[in-house]
Amino acid sequence: MDVICQYCNAMKFKGESAGMCCSNGTVRIPNIDEPPEPMKTLLESSTSISEHFLENINKYNNAFHMTSFGAAETIVENYMPTFKIRGQVYHLVGSLMPLPNTNHKYLQVYFMDDEEEQIDARMGICSGLNKGNCIV
Repeated sequence: MDVICQYCNAMKFKGESAGMCCSNGTVRIPNIDEPPEPMKTLLESSTSISEHFLENINKYNNAFHMTSFGAAETIVENYMPTFKIRGQVYHLVGSLMPLPNTNHKYLQVYFMDDEEEQIDARMGICSGLNKGNCIV
């Protein structure tokens, strides 16, 4: 992303259409605040911890989901990391508490009494996560 919009300062890919971000200045987009620490350091530094975080950012996102995305039909084509949806979009929420003999997942993790158990549950959702990055 080495092209910057002259109207809203959005960072854009080379060849991206000019009006894609703010319609050539006709739409006012509010500035995004700096992320709080430790998120800022994880996103911007070049330490081994931040490199691990950035390489696994999708896994960390999954570990903190409150719901699961669902669609009537998804279509993944070509090499692009996007997909098309046909039909209804919905969230799979599930019950507030897990069924007997099942692990906590999604929103259920937030209702666990012990913070250490919450961290362990999040780490169980995706392998290869750093325990220190799974704290709310």
